[in-house]
Amino acid sequence: MKTKVLLVGSGAREHAIADALIAGGAGLYAYMQLLNPGIKKIAAKFAVGKADDTAAAVRFAKENSVEIAVIGPEVPLAAGVVDELEKAGIKCVGPTKQLAQLETSKSFARELVKKYGIEGGPKFKVFAKSNSSQIKGYLEELGEYVVKPDGLTGGKGVKVSGEHLSSNDEALNYCNEILNSHNSVVVEEKLDGEEFSLQTLTDGNGGFVHFPAVQDHKRAFDNDSGPNTGGMGSYSDSNFLLPFLTAEDVEQAKKITEKVAAAVKKETGTSYKGVMYGGFMKTAKGIKLLEYNARFGDPEATNIMPLLKTNFVELCKAVAEGWLAKLNAEFEHKATVCKYVVPEGYPDSPVTGKIEVPSVEKDYIKALIYYAAVEEKADGIYTTKSRGVAFVGVADTIAGAEKIAEEATSMVKGKVFHRKDIGTRQLIEKRVEHVKRLTGTEFGTAATLKPLYTPKSEPMRVAGLMSGSGSNLRRILELQQQLKRQGKELFKVVMIFTDTADEAVCNAKRIAEEYKIPYYCNDMQEYYKKRGSNRRDMKIRQEYDAETAKLLRMHKADVVALCGYMSIITNPVIGSFLTVNVHPADLRIKDGSGKRKYAGAECVKRAILNVEKEARSTTHIVTEEVDAGQVLLVSKPVKLPKGISNGEIDKVAHELQEKLKEEGDWKIYPETLRMLAEGRLAADQKGAIYLDGKPIQEGHVMG
Repeated sequence: MKTKVLLVGSGAREHAIADALIAGGAGLYAYMQLLNPGIKKIAAKFAVGKADDTAAAVRFAKENSVEIAVIGPEVPLAAGVVDELEKAGIKCVGPTKQLAQLETSKSFARELVKKYGIEGGPKFKVFAKSNSSQIKGYLEELGEYVVKPDGLTGGKGVKVSGEHLSSNDEALNYCNEILNSHNSVVVEEKLDGEEFSLQTLTDGNGGFVHFPAVQDHKRAFDNDSGPNTGGMGSYSDSNFLLPFLTAEDVEQAKKITEKVAAAVKKETGTSYKGVMYGGFMKTAKGIKLLEYNARFGDPEATNIMPLLKTNFVELCKAVAEGWLAKLNAEFEHKATVCKYVVPEGYPDSPVTGKIEVPSVEKDYIKALIYYAAVEEKADGIYTTKSRGVAFVGVADTIAGAEKIAEEATSMVKGKVFHRKDIGTRQLIEKRVEHVKRLTGTEFGTAATLKPLYTPKSEPMRVAGLMSGSGSNLRRILELQQQLKRQGKELFKVVMIFTDTADEAVCNAKRIAEEYKIPYYCNDMQEYYKKRGSNRRDMKIRQEYDAETAKLLRMHKADVVALCGYMSIITNPVIGSFLTVNVHPADLRIKDGSGKRKYAGAECVKRAILNVEKEARSTTHIVTEEVDAGQVLLVSKPVKLPKGISNGEIDKVAHELQEKLKEEGDWKIYPETLRMLAEGRLAADQKGAIYLDGKPIQEGHVMG
């Protein structure tokens, strides 16, 4: 039987939460402030009412016998909807009105952190009308500052000196303006760094689920310009960090959240059940706490909800009932990019009107669609004065996710705009460089990694070099075609080159004709013969490779894939092009001197003679020393037999090498090119290889 869940809220955040609840098997009952077309479509029942009308929300919940409630936005939390729902016997994922002060009162949060000696808090003072005469002196004392209304402002009330406030007089006027509508104003030191969001579920009983880190973009226009908004979009990375963060940074943020949760319980005597969404900043002095929100972020929820592998309904039950520590929540190792379409003139003078939103069915977009503040009429979707529709790309890399999100967002028709730079390499590099300048050092792996290949708007261009049957190249081409059919043209073989003209042993020409790929042959034997030399002459080998490199440049090759290529590759090629190969042996195995034991020819035979239990294939980067480059991927094992007689060894070794080719080479070689094309493989300054931002000890073993 489905668990009946009440969802309060109507934005893109709530649409993403609704999808996660439905995926978890919930019967969805939605109380919305605006009729969200996406939530309406999947809800069993819905009602529309004011955000702070707690009586209406409770009445709707009781009428439908809901068992648990998930509160999306801050306004109902501030109005005490959780208090009233709990009085009605309905368990909630969301704090009571008293505990929601963590968000609704900036002064409560700041004083709490200060009182309990929790690290990360900036210098601050709270001012009311009674001591407002002291504001000017404190502004002068700080020099650079941030002014925050002590209450809810929809994410738009914070103003920063040098950005929104050009002088102390202007800041003082703004403080007095705040005090006309709020009880107090918080003035705190201005921090320099990069902001990030860490959203955490807690049950108030020592259980925590920390979601992947996300970075939001508040400014309305590209390159972080224009007025502040509720958030124009956001991104997350597949390693759950961000390119300017280390694992230690995120751990520090998690510890601050856990300490604050404990402090809330000590201060109030009540357990905090729900979301603690911390806004943090990476600074030269470490991680600083900017603020807490008492709910999921918008747009940040649209990034993390699609990644959740654990049943969200079970997570909600665990939070509400206090057994969250028993759950081991899992997330997909994917990157996400969210881009919001907003009405022209947003946020200051938004122009409302009809828009046409692309769909998966009609337009074949790959992005997820989450509706926000839109109105559905008989003739279509209309924008209101707030954010309209969020499009989320999900892929293995930020670059891939950005491409998906941008393609979909650009297809919206009507008087709208969006930030095109969110999730782009240029903007992310700007973030990384900012943190590097602040810290004065290479602050961690995320900043020092260099992708082996950086994805572009067009497919990665591969040059295939072969001498024999071309079975590996065929598998690469098969994956290329498969991906193209799926609408994921990640890489493309743009030329085929061979070093032998003997078509009896080399299938290069036949494969090129079959797949309609440009073909080149420069017979190595003839090349040496014309020069009166032999293949040991490395000077001539370099001249030969220099001619090959000209062809590679002509075809703008990004990667060179050796497919049974029988010639040693020298610097004119490997010095200019990332060159990869596959080897039917586990290159991770070293001999006593530290050299790779099964490099070179007859490796399977040698493994049998050495009584190895198994053999694996490995892909690796090609260097001038044969089979000595960094290992990238490692295949599953093929078992090796024991007790083979000398007369049988060659036959058995050949059969096992063919088996290893099918079960090893043919699987990991195409997959290596896919990972390269997705930008998932990188190297640090010492040449160590990383997959999805994590170091892989001598290659990643494919499961």
